Amino acid sequence: MTNKSNHLLELVMFDIAYVISNCDYEYSSDEKKYLDIILSRYDEKDQELLKLRTQFLDSILEKGIDEVKNFVVNLSKSLKSKIDDDMKDAYLALFKEVIMLDKNVHKNERELYQLLCEQWDRNIKI
Repeated sequence: MTNKSNHLLELVMFDIAYVISNCDYEYSSDEKKYLDIILSRYDEKDQELLKLRTQFLDSILEKGIDEVKNFVVNLSKSLKSKIDDDMKDAYLALFKEVIMLDKNVHKNERELYQLLCEQWDRNIKI
């Protein structure tokens, strides 16, 4: 993959991780730390863009879980043929870690995780 492709993939995975971690509508300090760690990896200009991106993602979250599900399904479908099974498993492990940050698996998080597994033909339980 080219650097541009890697960067776009990283942004899409950020989007998925962000909506999954926030679809329980409870913002834990661990989830905030996760976001801060990701933001710290970028320069100031890119941090501003990611903050704008989180505002966009928040607007999707505000529309309710059905809109979030549609968003995740559309993103995961677009990635299905672009990443191999090992990458799918690695990202699912990352998303599972994000879900477990607050030590509680909300039903919305479980549903989104299962949607991803279905889209990517993976059978990994949370």
